[in-house]
Amino acid sequence: MKTFLAYRNTLDAHYDQRERVIKCSRDITALSKKMVFSLLRITQDSPEKVFKDVEFKHNQVLELFSKMSKEMQGSNAMKYNRQATPGIQEYIEAVGLWRFLKHNELITKKQVLESLTIESDGKATPLVSVTDEDYLLGISDLPGEVNRYCINSIGKGDRDAVRKCLAFLQMLKEGVSLVLSVRKYNNLEKKVPVLNSSLEKIEKAFYSMTIRECEMKNIDPAIINTSGIAVECNMDTS
Repeated sequence: MKTFLAYRNTLDAHYDQRERVIKCSRDITALSKKMVFSLLRITQDSPEKVFKDVEFKHNQVLELFSKMSKEMQGSNAMKYNRQATPGIQEYIEAVGLWRFLKHNELITKKQVLESLTIESDGKATPLVSVTDEDYLLGISDLPGEVNRYCINSIGKGDRDAVRKCLAFLQMLKEGVSLVLSVRKYNNLEKKVPVLNSSLEKIEKAFYSMTIRECEMKNIDPAIINTSGIAVECNMDTS
């Protein structure tokens, strides 16, 4: 009987720890999404204001990672990786978008790990481990958010931002294709259609803006002014 009680206590401890990791992962996911929503307001607010707000939310996310890291020491890091990975991937997507908007570059796995590293007793300690698959799946979610930023930029007539989005997704597609040609990641392959769709939308938007700009350059300003005067005259006579 004592043996079965010991087994029960061990299983109870395991399930409780597992639930704590799941809760932390869900909280990290929710807060990382808020980081993304804040970043997408960059077309409406000043970059300084947006990045300050994101920095505040990022510190809150790190507190959650610090809490989760206590449950993932030693062999538990891989034992509960499946429960932690949704939050890790969403976090990578958020900091990846942040890196893109601030520095116009793709965040590396090393930079992700550095953002999740804290100083303890003069020694750098990573809060959680990030697998190659976590990193790849995290950055593969970026196309959707980059596409939303691009749409907002089109509304502002910001052609340079659209060009930046196009170049970024072209580079990302090339990298993902290279990875899949070497190793098979089923979950990564499922995200390729979204990447292709986002890239196609941005390509069409950029080409349309370029064509429209070229057409406007070929129009004689005098014709536009004359048309404007004619319209005003018609309005007055009516």
